[in-house]
Amino acid sequence: MPTHSMLPGRHHAHEGPGPVPRTGYVRHGERTARSEWAVPVAGGVVLGLYTVFLAHENGFSELSGWLLGLVAALASTALGYVLVRERHRMMIEARAVAFGALFGASMGFLRSLVQVSVLRAAGTGLVFGLCMAVVAYYVFYWHER
Repeated sequence: MPTHSMLPGRHHAHEGPGPVPRTGYVRHGERTARSEWAVPVAGGVVLGLYTVFLAHENGFSELSGWLLGLVAALASTALGYVLVRERHRMMIEARAVAFGALFGASMGFLRSLVQVSVLRAAGTGLVFGLCMAVVAYYVFYWHER
């Protein structure tokens, strides 16, 4: 019986002892409509609600806080949907940078709502974006190799 290894290229294609049979895996080109919408919508809802919370805590009116949250939710949901839908067409590096840019822009936007300088908000977004890009690259690289 071959041994299992975490290193890429060392895993032998056999029916290993596990709860998921080989035929249950989703192939590279197959897509599920639920996962294409579920992740971006969940992220957009969380971002929108947190935007509303921060806006209300920092002096925005009720209507402007909710409108700002709605716009943030719709924009992040749309961009997230495009990224999730087209992720298999991008190289690993470009995909990691795209996910990092979306996350970094979202975090920088949220930081700007707490009445800090534009430079500080941009720096926060840059740090979070770079961290997300590195983590995304690591995850994409090891899952596809």
